[in-house]
Amino acid sequence: MTPYATPIEYTEWAGLPVPQGIERLLARASELLDATVTASFVVDSDTGLPTDPLDAAALRDAACAQVRFWVETGEEHDIDGLAGTDVSIGGVSGKRPPVVAPQALRILKEALLL
Repeated sequence: MTPYATPIEYTEWAGLPVPQGIERLLARASELLDATVTASFVVDSDTGLPTDPLDAAALRDAACAQVRFWVETGEEHDIDGLAGTDVSIGGVSGKRPPVVAPQALRILKEALLL
């Protein structure tokens, strides 16, 4: 699978340095987006990327947003399967971050991919 964004695109989108393991993070984010997107889109048989420039841009930006989210919150909540569950630490309680970044969901929704 070809990731929807490159490390350079991530840097341009986020305005931040490239995090360690960026290629792996972009690949995982793209896999997660594939499992999240509900609308159909045409894929180039050679590149594996969307042929429609608007779909490609939305998926690129959503992949960048997902990686940025993991940089801030850590990806372990996705890995351990406890995303969105209640947590209490030192008397402070709340919910763990969701699996899919809220900003990524907004980008996909605006592009009509959800």
